[in-house]
Amino acid sequence: MRPGVSADVPQPAASPPRDAGNASALPLLILLTLAAAWLRLSHLGSKSLWLDEGATFALARASWRHFWWVWWYGEANLQTVYFLLMRGWVQGGQSEAWLRLPSALFGIASVPMLYVLARRLVPASAALASAALLAFSPSHVYYSQEARSYTLTLFLVLLSSLFFVRAVEEGRRKDWVLWTLFSFLAFYSHDFAALVLVAQVCSLLFRKTSPQAWKRALFGGLLIFLVALPGLTYLFRASPENLHFIWMPRATPREIWRLAGFFSGEGVKAFLALVLWATGLIAILQTRRQCREGSWPGMLILTWAFLPAAITAVVSLRHPIFMQRYLIFSLPAIIMLAAIGMTALRWMHLGTVLVVALCVMSIPSVVKSYGKPREDWCSASNAILASAEPGDAVVFFPFYTRVMLDYYRDRSPRIPPAMHVFAPQYYGGGEDDRDLLRALDSNSQQFKHVWVVLYGTGPQAKQLEQRNPALAAKLAKLFGQPRIRKFSDIDVLQFGD
Repeated sequence: MRPGVSADVPQPAASPPRDAGNASALPLLILLTLAAAWLRLSHLGSKSLWLDEGATFALARASWRHFWWVWWYGEANLQTVYFLLMRGWVQGGQSEAWLRLPSALFGIASVPMLYVLARRLVPASAALASAALLAFSPSHVYYSQEARSYTLTLFLVLLSSLFFVRAVEEGRRKDWVLWTLFSFLAFYSHDFAALVLVAQVCSLLFRKTSPQAWKRALFGGLLIFLVALPGLTYLFRASPENLHFIWMPRATPREIWRLAGFFSGEGVKAFLALVLWATGLIAILQTRRQCREGSWPGMLILTWAFLPAAITAVVSLRHPIFMQRYLIFSLPAIIMLAAIGMTALRWMHLGTVLVVALCVMSIPSVVKSYGKPREDWCSASNAILASAEPGDAVVFFPFYTRVMLDYYRDRSPRIPPAMHVFAPQYYGGGEDDRDLLRALDSNSQQFKHVWVVLYGTGPQAKQLEQRNPALAAKLAKLFGQPRIRKFSDIDVLQFGD
């Protein structure tokens, strides 16, 4: 009986015929990879960068001294691998498409990589279905078009999982070494990858594992922990507001349902996926009852799919961090669970119909996301640059959003006006909104216009009176009511005619 599926699920061939199965699936896998490439490369640079992508660019261009300061005190600490990659990458270009291209490439490469991993855990048809579901996943496509570390980390998690499975099943020292290496790289690409590593080791509790394998697993885990220790110390150095934010949610039933939609797609797609997940879960548990020794691959998939979310939910009872994108590293396991459900639903090929329906129904969601910027910093910045005059003042709330104006100012096709920016450089020094207030107090006529950029969601987040009441009163007294221009998640206030 093949591990991870129930007795009534079609079984893959043993090891010798496996190569033949791969060969027969190769043309379809190539087509799926090409489809994944088309979805991830299409309109790659059509949307504005959003704030986190602007931070990526700022860190990529920062001096090494400044970069290592941010590494010690800020976000670069737990995404080191990605930011180091981007420091070299920006030497070749700075457009939105170029900055996002590494994420797209890692997203594309993850499709065949998931197939290779799945062939060791599930039947051949389920492995191919897994590749298809990842290729058309709206969430995976979305983060493949974002200049952040998510798809790189997911790719490294797949490599870590592949060598973990090989190490456990074949016991070779080389595989344990490679598991340790890729696990360490995955952790330093995004800290939440550590939850997948915990799930991997916990899955051994569902397998009759030799003392030698346990020793190597624990030794590798200890080595990963020691190498990760410099990054983990960030948890003690950082201020509480840098570890979690007030907008981070708790694991409420609503957020859990939203997570299901994140993994599957919204609306009807979520219900179709639930059918596949439930069927896959039943198939794995049936295998566990009927063949306890052969059920480990299925239990690995279950621990990988659910344990990271469970740990995050528990932590969120005290510190809300139940962010959907932080749990994207469980997406491969969730997909393989659905693929197992497909092989179990054999009546009139119902499982295959559901998988094909999910893939087809995901295409409109992907296409719709192409034209909807998360935050329209491009339009907001260009609106300021087109109307501002030399000597104007500009202030940002919060201050670090100035990186977005810096990015689009540097890429402006014409020479931008020289403006007095009252916002510190990214994690650096400089004047702020208090300096602007003092400047207005000392000489109220020195600025013809004052531009105020307000970023955030909710009515209070965009009210200047809530951010700096004294500055709001001063500007109103000097210039009267501002002209307000609204963009996605951004308000631009122009004081002065």
